[in-house]
Amino acid sequence: MGKVTADYLPRSISQYVPNMEYASDVVNGKHIVTLGAPAAADADGIFDGVSATNSATSYTSANYKTTFDGSSTSLTTTAGMIDATYGRCLQAVGSSGSNHVVTVSGRDYLGTAMKEQFTLSGTVVQLGNKAFKYVDSMAIATGAASDTMDLGWTNRLGLPYKAEKIVGYSEDDVSKPHEPVDVAVELDAVRYASGADVVVPSPVAGQVTGFRSIQTTVGNTAVNNNTVVVVSTDVAGLAIQLADDQAVGTGVSDTATTDDDQATSRVDQYEAIGISSDGGGTGAANFLITVEPITFVAGDDTATQTATTEDTRGTILCTAACNGSVSYEVYYQVNTSDLHGIEQYNG
Repeated sequence: MGKVTADYLPRSISQYVPNMEYASDVVNGKHIVTLGAPAAADADGIFDGVSATNSATSYTSANYKTTFDGSSTSLTTTAGMIDATYGRCLQAVGSSGSNHVVTVSGRDYLGTAMKEQFTLSGTVVQLGNKAFKYVDSMAIATGAASDTMDLGWTNRLGLPYKAEKIVGYSEDDVSKPHEPVDVAVELDAVRYASGADVVVPSPVAGQVTGFRSIQTTVGNTAVNNNTVVVVSTDVAGLAIQLADDQAVGTGVSDTATTDDDQATSRVDQYEAIGISSDGGGTGAANFLITVEPITFVAGDDTATQTATTEDTRGTILCTAACNGSVSYEVYYQVNTSDLHGIEQYNG
């Protein structure tokens, strides 16, 4: 008997099954899913420049941008619907000085109601964790006056079943690496003291998610500050400080959040990646930089979902950014005792 893959997922009926243990397309605890070829990320594709003030404000389908209203210029022909089959994560950004709490309401691919909360921080992009299939409305709490904000979608995609581990991955039917790779970089005594960037070719494309160091010559005179650099741009949010008395063999590390999707973290295959030092003090150290070809967040195991917890089934940030033509296929291990994951947060 052939496997049957569910493809009729009506918007208005929740097909969520608590503690679901069986699906015909899950074999030996693993599932192969085709995620299609979603369109490029769009920072303001849902709500564009809407007002965020010192009064609480709400927005509905009447305020959708034309890229989300089901028209000829819309992401899909259905108003309010995300194009990725199993949903994709959202992003929010405000104008300078914005500090509002924003609550987005919608549904996942099963039609289950869900909410996610973002806290605006000026023009810093706030990346979502939950994979929305539909966005219905948005509520902006009172905050600083005379601000605006945008809501759109990212390159992070949802999965149909609660994911535990990625087993294989392909783009346009070409197998791609999926395990994290550590890139070695030596900061010798000359470069340690000079502050010159030390770069090597990255063997894979992906996101920089952390780095660590081992002191090989004792640190002296002053602290030495380091960050990962891609070509000539520092990766934001990662830093290692080597003390002025750092002993040989001492390790220091810094790790980004597992779902850190920021633009500066991105490195292409064979692109220059390395260490940028400020040249403080004397010494030497070896570094390992972690690059994840496919940045994977497993399905959330929190006993009760909240407005900011990770997606209940897990998400992935694929190697190649979505552009409407690249198709993705993921082979992954699932939680066979709870295929649909814990219930979505809905307030």
